[in-house]
Amino acid sequence: MDLAVSGESVPVLTIEPSPETVKGPLTDLVFLHGYGRAPEDYRDFLSAIAAQGYRVVAPFLFANGGLRRGPVHFWSCMRLAHRTLERLIEGGQLAPGAPVIGHSTGAAVSLTTAKGPLRPRAIVAINPVQPSSGAAILFMARSAWMNTKMALGLAGDGARARRVLLDSGGRFWANWLRSPIRNFRLIGGLRAYDYESLARWYRDLAPVEAPAAVIYGHGDEFYPSPDGLRRGLERSFQTLRVIERPEQNSHEWLLFRPELAASLTEPLLLGRPAVEE
Repeated sequence: MDLAVSGESVPVLTIEPSPETVKGPLTDLVFLHGYGRAPEDYRDFLSAIAAQGYRVVAPFLFANGGLRRGPVHFWSCMRLAHRTLERLIEGGQLAPGAPVIGHSTGAAVSLTTAKGPLRPRAIVAINPVQPSSGAAILFMARSAWMNTKMALGLAGDGARARRVLLDSGGRFWANWLRSPIRNFRLIGGLRAYDYESLARWYRDLAPVEAPAAVIYGHGDEFYPSPDGLRRGLERSFQTLRVIERPEQNSHEWLLFRPELAASLTEPLLLGRPAVEE
C-alpha cells in the first residue's frame, strides 16, 4: 500500500498474523525502520512479532533518496513519521494507541511518538541513534566495518548475517546513489540529535506515562555506550527500562537474530520485564 503524505508517496508494509496466533481482538503494532533500510529488510523480525498476535504496520520513511523529498535531519524524520501515522489513523488503517517498535533512526523517532498522533501505549527502541562528533565520512567507514563483521561472521550467526547483506544490500546502495548529497546532510542532522532535545520536546507532558524501553546491543559500531541515552530519557519517561545485551556486538543484530529480538520485545509491549532482563 502507498500512502500520500505531504507530497510524498510513502509505501507501507503490513504483515498480518496467522489466525491461530490471535487470542483476542487484533492488535496493531507500528514498526519504524532504521536509516538506509526498508521495512522489507526486517521481515524475519516483523514476522516473529506478528506470530505473537500483532498486525504489523511498517511505513517506509528514512529512505535516503527513495522518497521525492527525503528528510534531511532528525526532526524532519520525526515530522514525516508523525504525518504518516496520522494519515494511517485517519484512514482507519491503524488503531490509535498501538504500541511502537523502532530500530536505529526509527528507534529515536519512536521515542517521540507519545506526543504525536499515535500516543502508543508502549514504546520499544532497539539500538537508537545517539549524538556523535564524528564526520559523515566516518559514518560510512563504520557502516563498512559493520557490513564486514556481518560478512565474516564476526557479529555472530554468520550464515544468516550474510543472507541479510545479500537480501538488503542492493536497496541500501540504491537509496544512497539516488541522492548522496542529501544523504550526507541527513547523517549530519542525525549526529546533532540529542536526548536533551527530546526532554524539551516533552516538557508539557513529562514524565510521559507510556512505558518506554531501550534494548541495547553492545558492540554497536556507531554508538558504543548507552549512558548518555539513559540520562536523557530518564528526564522524559515516567517508566524507563534500559536493557543491555553485551553479547550482541552489532548495530543491526536484530536483523540476523530476529527470534531473540522478538522474544525480548514482546513482554515489554505488555509492560512486563523482558526475558533474561
